[in-house]
Amino acid sequence: MQRIISWNVASVRSRMPVLEKFLKEYQPDIVFLQEIKATEENFPFVDFKGLGYDAVISGQKAYNGVAFLSKFPLTDVIRELPNGPKSDPTQARFIQATLPDGKIIICVYAPNGAPPMNNPTDTSRLDYKLLWFNALTNHIQNLLQSGRQIILGGDFNVIERDTDVYNAKSFDGSALIVPLVRQAFERLNQTGLKNMIRQFNPTEKTYSFWDFQMGAWPRNLGILLDFFFVSPDLEGSVENAVIYREVRGWQKTSDHAPIGLQIKLN
Repeated sequence: MQRIISWNVASVRSRMPVLEKFLKEYQPDIVFLQEIKATEENFPFVDFKGLGYDAVISGQKAYNGVAFLSKFPLTDVIRELPNGPKSDPTQARFIQATLPDGKIIICVYAPNGAPPMNNPTDTSRLDYKLLWFNALTNHIQNLLQSGRQIILGGDFNVIERDTDVYNAKSFDGSALIVPLVRQAFERLNQTGLKNMIRQFNPTEKTYSFWDFQMGAWPRNLGILLDFFFVSPDLEGSVENAVIYREVRGWQKTSDHAPIGLQIKLN
């Protein structure tokens, strides 16, 4: 069985003790990381190598950034979303690679889309988010049409359903929940990808994120933001999709819990 993890770590260097603990205890084969906030120059490649993982990253100084940790060689690495929207500076939110068995893995950190605090009427970030989701959906459609097996995971920054948040009304008007964003996420779902987190965790109050503020973790004021999708031909091989909720309770951890796939190997 192959264990694949996705985790928004909110700064890879700040979370190294927690990451090391998690990797040793859970022994994943592949890890998707989001919000690494690091570039090639300061990413801890050597530390991960000592834990048995090679790493490839799409980094950005102080913001965003995604990466793979893998016990297997990764090839055909793509570090920018094909035909994605442009920004200055370039936002590191996408990385893709191919596993030795031919599966394509894609790690994403979707834009938040919230306006700048000093200009609450500015919609440019929301516009960027919608364009980004459109480009991701088009890319997935192209891969599916080519017959490739796909595993897509990450932090999608969408509250898809009112039951995915502790209080939907408190997020009225938020870029996580506005109809245009939900519609963009629905178009991604309509490509034929199978949402494994949703499938294996069908109950309400299934969360993957608890803010550092408001005592959100002890009060269970959570949001479901993190997902794993697979192409239809992989659905039958997925034995479980889990949210490692207990990790959110660790000291000095991220505000996101890791999520995981367990895939039966042929």
